[in-house]
Amino acid sequence: MRALTGTIESYDAPSTDEIARRVGLAPEQIVRFDGNTSPTTLPSTRAEALTEELGRIHTYPHGGYPQLERAIADYAGVAPENVVLGAGADDLILLLTRSFASPGDRVAIANDPTYPMFAISVWVVGAEIGDDDPVLTICCRPNNPTGELGELPSARPLVVDEAYFEYAGETAAGLIEDGVIVIRTFSKVFGLAGARVGYALAGHDVAAELNRRQHPAPLSTLSAALALAALQTPPDVRPTIDERERFAGRLRELGFDPLPSYANFLYVPVDEPHWLADKLMNRGLAVRPVSGGIRITIRDEQDDERLCEALAAEVRP
Repeated sequence: MRALTGTIESYDAPSTDEIARRVGLAPEQIVRFDGNTSPTTLPSTRAEALTEELGRIHTYPHGGYPQLERAIADYAGVAPENVVLGAGADDLILLLTRSFASPGDRVAIANDPTYPMFAISVWVVGAEIGDDDPVLTICCRPNNPTGELGELPSARPLVVDEAYFEYAGETAAGLIEDGVIVIRTFSKVFGLAGARVGYALAGHDVAAELNRRQHPAPLSTLSAALALAALQTPPDVRPTIDERERFAGRLRELGFDPLPSYANFLYVPVDEPHWLADKLMNRGLAVRPVSGGIRITIRDEQDDERLCEALAAEVRP
């Protein structure tokens, strides 16, 4: 096997059942603040959306997913020919990295800290991370885990991960004919993290090349049906944004200093992220420890207040 060019550590988190077993609580007592996903199933996730597809589950999606591509194109304001589908954003990150980079190449990654999957994808293809004459530049906007809505790098080709686009309302999709490729996902605002549906927006020629390099039938037909249903009624992000700002205020009252966020999470600087995350885990509250702090997914006021009480009990900033 070809050697990896870096050290890969799993970005995944323990299952809810595993956390419950570890801390001696029932699974229903565990509250996940660590995935940046919807705290509940959305109304658009209907069993009826799957009924017709279940009748065809015995066969492949011959001809691809033209309905979903058209629906995504309408939603994003592009042509269907600009759309590239993938099994979640991670699948597309890997597709783009292996399409542009080879062993010995360098890929630039903007922001530190940022989404670990970028570095993982570079190492998997055998390339190196560096700013010196990169064959590809990757940035996350809004950035995960900080929530920052920074300036776009000027480098081209440029991949912009817009997993949290809907919360920020700003996109680089208008630059897809200028060497920019946008990645989005149905895992966040659309509440379909378990369905694994993502898409990239790229210029006509680049999208065609990426589709040639993508594996056949990257989506489950059931996942495609759920994504189509979700696009019919895109969720309102204002309640999440309102709760994010309320929760940020509560954290400041407790002496913390969360960074301004344009996403559905807050980055809270703390001295010992893993120590604090373990303390909260013992209370059944899972947050994401990251470089220099913890990342907290916005849920609802009841869950968020439970976390505030635990933070007040465990640490005095």
